[in-house]
Amino acid sequence: MWPIRAAKSMNLICFKIDHSVYDVLMLAQRLSPVHITAPHLPIARVFHQIRATDADRTSLQRDLNLSQAGVTRHVAALIDAGLVEETRVDAGVKSGRPRTKLGIDARHLTAWGAHIGLRSMDLTVCDLAGRVIRYERVNHEVAQSTAAETLNFVARRLETLSLGLPAPRNVGVALSAHLSADGTVTSEDYGWSNVDIGAHLPFPATIGSGVAAMAGSEIINASLTQATQSTLYFYAREMVSHAWIFNGAVHRPNSGRTPTAFGNTNTLKDAFRRGLSPSSFSDLVQLSHTNSIAREILNERAHNLADAVTTAVDVVDPEAVVFAGEAFTLDPETLRIVVTQLRSNTGSQLRIQRADAHILRTAAIQVALHPIRQDPLAFVDS
Repeated sequence: MWPIRAAKSMNLICFKIDHSVYDVLMLAQRLSPVHITAPHLPIARVFHQIRATDADRTSLQRDLNLSQAGVTRHVAALIDAGLVEETRVDAGVKSGRPRTKLGIDARHLTAWGAHIGLRSMDLTVCDLAGRVIRYERVNHEVAQSTAAETLNFVARRLETLSLGLPAPRNVGVALSAHLSADGTVTSEDYGWSNVDIGAHLPFPATIGSGVAAMAGSEIINASLTQATQSTLYFYAREMVSHAWIFNGAVHRPNSGRTPTAFGNTNTLKDAFRRGLSPSSFSDLVQLSHTNSIAREILNERAHNLADAVTTAVDVVDPEAVVFAGEAFTLDPETLRIVVTQLRSNTGSQLRIQRADAHILRTAAIQVALHPIRQDPLAFVDS
């Protein structure tokens, strides 16, 4: 049996899990996707600011518009919970009160995160500061397994990955497929129809859109004193999706309709139709260095992606665009074509960048930690 302790607030399906075996508990409760925003609770804002900036009590009071007593109370509660630590700063001053700095502790507290892609999974164990403790990428063809098989495979791999570590305070599952408002997944690419994630996991979890979690990294890592710029995240790998940030929150498409024709799988199918036989998308990219047909295929896809991004930019009108996924990271020429066409159509004021190589792992961590970052004391022992 898995003893579990529910979070003390927010009405989230979030629990502390004590390790045992996968043989008893099957949670049949539908999960609502997390909606990634900047924190709202005063103590969560203090926790965020300490993690995102070089904070001390004075800066917290000034930046968050809190009273000295309020800052003292919140910092003391976070230190008592093992989430924050305080250190003295030796600035060479021989008189007066020593200056202290605040930082995130939480090294002894863990969370599990998983990102389920169409052909592979990114699995991680992190501490509550978001620092990676263990990580692995596992090949898995989602469409060749049932939803129950895939989700139980995720659960088994996470437990194996966490052997010898403290029990997780939360588990997060991010998906490339679209999540409906009620937490179910219907995806032709996954081969899933109205799948209730919570009914197939042997432990409680929070769930989220992978691309929304990627976009949320800009909110999570920024000081609360900085205005979050409007940003469009565009992800292209096996599946193509996007999300956008404005007013300190991440928004994602409502219907889940995505231009799947531009994904890696259909690009490979196009290559096979034209007489090529690459074993993978990376193989096709490598082939394009010496084969004109392969390059033509990738260029055609790049122009289609550029058209889709340009349309989204015209509608959303963001200040920045971030490109993520193998379509851009494995093939620099695709990124160059998309950026050139986007610049030509929208002007040069748009800030354009590429996401880091670990963005899928980041998405998994974001979904696992977001509820904790919204209400940190709800996930630690009282």
